[in-house]
Amino acid sequence: MPFLTMLATTVLTAGVVGPAAADPVADPAQTRYSLVDGCYRIDTPAGPLVPAAGPYRLHATGLGEYLLYGRHREVLAATGGAIAPAKNPSDAAVWTVNGSGASGFVLTNGATSTPATFVADTGCADYPEAQIGAHGTPGPSVAADGSVIGTIDAHAHITAYEFMGGNFHCGRPWHRFGAPYALPDCAQYRTGTNGLVASFLDHGEPFHDSDTVGWPSFRDWPKPSVLTAEGAYWTSIERSWKAGLRVLTVDLVDNESLCTMMTDRRNPCDDMVSVRLQADSLRALQDYIDARAGGPGQGFFRIVTDPAEARRVAASGKLAVVLGMELSDPLDCGVVLGQAQCTRADVDRWLTELRAIGVSSFFPVHKFDNAFGGTKMYHDVTGLLVNAGNFMQTGTFWNVQSCPGPEHDSTQISVPIAGHINQFLAGLTGPLLGGAPLPLYAAGPHCNARGLTELGAYLINRMIDHGFLIEIDHLSEATADEVMTIIEERRYPGVLSSHGWDSAKTTERVYAVGGFATPYAGGPAGFVQAWREARAMPRPGGDFGFGFGSDMNGIAGQGAPLGTGIVAYPFVSHDGRVTFDRERWGDRTFDINTDGTATYGTYADWLEAVRVLGGPEIMTDLFHGAEVYLRLWEQVR
Repeated sequence: MPFLTMLATTVLTAGVVGPAAADPVADPAQTRYSLVDGCYRIDTPAGPLVPAAGPYRLHATGLGEYLLYGRHREVLAATGGAIAPAKNPSDAAVWTVNGSGASGFVLTNGATSTPATFVADTGCADYPEAQIGAHGTPGPSVAADGSVIGTIDAHAHITAYEFMGGNFHCGRPWHRFGAPYALPDCAQYRTGTNGLVASFLDHGEPFHDSDTVGWPSFRDWPKPSVLTAEGAYWTSIERSWKAGLRVLTVDLVDNESLCTMMTDRRNPCDDMVSVRLQADSLRALQDYIDARAGGPGQGFFRIVTDPAEARRVAASGKLAVVLGMELSDPLDCGVVLGQAQCTRADVDRWLTELRAIGVSSFFPVHKFDNAFGGTKMYHDVTGLLVNAGNFMQTGTFWNVQSCPGPEHDSTQISVPIAGHINQFLAGLTGPLLGGAPLPLYAAGPHCNARGLTELGAYLINRMIDHGFLIEIDHLSEATADEVMTIIEERRYPGVLSSHGWDSAKTTERVYAVGGFATPYAGGPAGFVQAWREARAMPRPGGDFGFGFGSDMNGIAGQGAPLGTGIVAYPFVSHDGRVTFDRERWGDRTFDINTDGTATYGTYADWLEAVRVLGGPEIMTDLFHGAEVYLRLWEQVR
């Protein structure tokens, strides 16, 4: 059936009565992108489009693509030769708009297409969406001397929904059909070993009864202790941006061995394949935010690949998003039974490709030992699980020794506690470990004896040659000591400790060489103390700016509820332009006093708590943090 005939039939059968609508008047200022979130009657040559279901809220699913959300809270879909309301969104309900108000619009759905005019109307339903609870718009973020005014989160995992096979982390920071689909019931992610590992990480036991439902109730997640569910939905990032966040490092993250433990996967267990996938996903998020803001380049979220671009974005008042990388086998450089799985030529090839992908900083070592050096190790119960992964990936467990000096790596569980936990882990990892029992260690403190390898030294020098920012966290004390020696000898300031996974001695050396250190955010009181300690450390030139590493979505606990009413709502942003009330996801309202930093949006509230506890001096340093980071980056690129 020709589309216009089908459309006319649909209009008639939808219950249109009385005279046809008057000739519509086009708005020449409209673009295919500016229609977003507007309320419209949609007129076509055959008459108004299914008027019994309209008017329609245009919910952007992508750039120039929309759901037509009717007043009865249904979407308009084209299926089986008919156009009719549908209860749930689907591909059949996604409409593409081309053209403009001045030249005329064309509305397309699959093989169907018609001229259309969007006439402003009233009475539309609101499409379900998370509410940021912030009113006002940030302005340009530049001081009289040209320096950027804003905070920096140097360590977050916005794309973690793709890691460990893609079906482990529950939820995602965006979905073209909005929050109800991005923040779903987690039951679908809790099957097989996926569920066992998630329960172990979230609750400390393999089987824990909890309410997995996400939108709209969110009874048991998100919260600071739930490590495997989404906390950084895009509106939460927007809330923190409105509170002053101007630089955000998104670390692309994965772990091949932990991935292979998952019985339910949609992505391959290959770290570097995952990096490409996550970089593409982050750019898709940028496009989605642009679509929701009114067109290309209009969103607050801007991916940057060099310091000049980052400075322009941050100074304009938007969020400069830097790509980092945190993998156990970066550059496909694992180690098996002591033998490196890559060469110097592989290192050079991958560094060139990372530049093409847009990565500006990365960790030479993460959770496992690799061809470059040793890991700092995880502690307690998590350490046992990760040590099992180290065995699966390298063929050996960590070489845990007594520490030669006061600095140490993470202390491992020792006899007899480990024996009880081993019994459970044997059932989970036994087949993967070939029957090898997990090792039991003498009392700590413990150090990983593996240090920087010859290939690792080559990597560090080549990272310096290429102007990469070197992440020093997660390196064993032995590895970190040798890496810092190279950095000091070459007088290279491009070194970061982005979330406090180093020792105090290493942090001092980072500052001394002109690098940048941001502790793990955690609770506001602990963060204020970390700021005081950092401020006392010597640094070249005396210039000091501070930041934090949220590690959101990184299998890392967040700040606990304050419990004392430290933050009073509403409160005002540091620049005085934005007023904050509580963030809301569906039926759930978040209050940092009772919920802690449950979402990335509550980092706006966390910042207010830091202000209350630390006073104006810490706020001055925090809002100078983005500038100090940019100056460092400019020195090495």
